Amino acid sequence: MKRIFIMDDNGIKEYVPADYPQKNNSIPVENSSKEESTEDKLLTIADLVKKFQVTRPTIYAWIEKGLLKKIPLGGRVLFHPDDIDSLIQEMRGILS
Repeated sequence: MKRIFIMDDNGIKEYVPADYPQKNNSIPVENSSKEESTEDKLLTIADLVKKFQVTRPTIYAWIEKGLLKKIPLGGRVLFHPDDIDSLIQEMRGILS
């Protein structure tokens, strides 16, 4: 019998017809869905504008002051979430 795999938003699953006798020699199929955690996602300036509810010039000023570490990539400016968390912690210390 041919093995049939179905891929959807939840990953890859093996399809076994109902009339086919089940055997214990099936090979487990790993879930290969590409779930990206928010911690691993690089943020754009637009993301920071939404997150902090500030203007783009404010973000650029934070970069110039050294409060944000930018990651220039192919003409884009990206930010690592850990750097954003550090900025938030630093601002909490200043404002407290």
